[in-house]
Amino acid sequence: MREIERGRDWREALAAAIVFVLPLLPACWLSWQTQGREVAAIDRAMPLLLCLSVTLWLLALVGRSRYLLVLLVPSALLAPFELFYLIHFAQPAGAHVFGVIAETNRVEALAWIGPWLGAVILSVGMISAAVFWAAAVIWSRDRRWSHRSRYWVAIAGTLLVLGQALLLWAEKDLQRADETELNPYLTHSLEQAKPDFLRELEPLFPWGLPLRWARYMEHRQALHDHRAAIEGFDFGVKAREISFAGQPQVHILVIGETGRPDRWHLFGAQRATTPHLSARQDLLLFKDAVSAASATRESVPLMLTRRPPENMLAPPVEASLLTAYKQAGFKTYWLSTQGAAGAHETPISVLAREADEQFFINAVDYRGAGALDGDLLPHLKQILARRKETKQLIVLHTLGSHMHYGHRYPEGYAKFQPALAWADKGDLWRSSQKDLLLNTYDNSVLYTDTVLNQAIELLAQTGQIASLVYAADHGETFFDGKCPRGGHGFAAEKNYRVPMFVWLSPQWRQARGDALASLTDNSRRAVSTLSIFPSMLGLAGIDIAKPNAHPDLTSSRAGSATRLLTHFGDFDRGFKQHACDWQGP
Repeated sequence: MREIERGRDWREALAAAIVFVLPLLPACWLSWQTQGREVAAIDRAMPLLLCLSVTLWLLALVGRSRYLLVLLVPSALLAPFELFYLIHFAQPAGAHVFGVIAETNRVEALAWIGPWLGAVILSVGMISAAVFWAAAVIWSRDRRWSHRSRYWVAIAGTLLVLGQALLLWAEKDLQRADETELNPYLTHSLEQAKPDFLRELEPLFPWGLPLRWARYMEHRQALHDHRAAIEGFDFGVKAREISFAGQPQVHILVIGETGRPDRWHLFGAQRATTPHLSARQDLLLFKDAVSAASATRESVPLMLTRRPPENMLAPPVEASLLTAYKQAGFKTYWLSTQGAAGAHETPISVLAREADEQFFINAVDYRGAGALDGDLLPHLKQILARRKETKQLIVLHTLGSHMHYGHRYPEGYAKFQPALAWADKGDLWRSSQKDLLLNTYDNSVLYTDTVLNQAIELLAQTGQIASLVYAADHGETFFDGKCPRGGHGFAAEKNYRVPMFVWLSPQWRQARGDALASLTDNSRRAVSTLSIFPSMLGLAGIDIAKPNAHPDLTSSRAGSATRLLTHFGDFDRGFKQHACDWQGP
């Protein structure tokens, strides 16, 4: 009998390890990744402690181990996939992964797995067999938590969850406050959210999965709402009477990420960070350009739509630039290395869905090391080769120089040293890392220079009437002036100044001499990325019924316009009091 009992005990211990411990391995990996870094022991252990705490609370609520299997079995089955993702991409699978899965067909999935299909099937079969065997053992033994400690754990966990719900409710009320009344520059920060239990839990497996799913469903709802809002919208498009009307043409808008012009040699930096672009003689440089916002989720939608100046953050009630081009007879494309879903990505991807074809090629979002911007070029080349399409608009949404800067370029571009290695963790709050951050950032600009130059060369080879517009979504700060931190998303002049230029094919220049003169003249003015929408229409000779509130830089009537910011009003007249690094008059 004792041998039988020992056998049962051994089987139960193994089953518990499979069902209870396997789902915790991703959290163990996150804790292990912090080894060797200057991280407090409690912070290092936090991922594992949070997952253990939630598991304990849920067990206390149900009281019996077999009842928890409904959650633990799916978690154990999915844990190896989460662990693979963590090891491969160095970040948890976020809401964007649900989007990738939903939009991937069988052929694409098999192509991605490649020769490992047999190994994957065998692994899945073995893991599934082990998990279901363990579940059967746990179910048959049916352990119960009968000690009164169960109730204390259940009450404590429930109170914490209710407290978080109250905090979220209060936070929504605070978000309705007018941010322009918050004068200290660091009170307006779009990236430094206050930590709380749910924000800490979301990236953790398995108990963060419901939060990730909820974020993905928010993304799906946003797509639905946007489609409903713009359904049937008509820009009243009409073609201008210009010499190339009816001729083949292609226009490319490259949306850069975290571009700081004073780190580009093209815009005056001492370092040779843009050797290819600096050698070109066919670029129109806008040396005094600013973005309307210092965070991607605000700035990019403002580039692509014509929001009213008095309420630039109002929900869109009309379609974007993509639909305007479509209504003018263009085939439209969106190519992106950014994520397709998430708090920062959804405001952009809802607009991207207006394109006839979308390619989100990255398996991770901006926090991870995935696809490089150069990986967009083969897709661009294929699209440009579709000569039956006589009119094309192509938007390239890049990751540019977004932090982690070391993830934005291949090894061969690590020219400026010392720089952060791929596995190093940069800290935008430590001024002692400034030189490391700048060197790594400059390496990312060096790679961006190559990508942009190759995109221009591909476009030039078509021999068509063509244009390429580049503008970064926002800038970046490196402890400038009195700023105690780096990064973006807060009130600093460097967070709003952006690199911007236009390339025009010889065919376009010959056909549009008047517009070329206007562009050249306006390139010397102070401009805003709010002019992207009307100027892209102007480059293609497209007029719309309702006039735009922001100037078309291809028009001689553009003149000077107030450069509005989303949270601080007039950049040139009202921003100085807010910025921690202001260097203007």
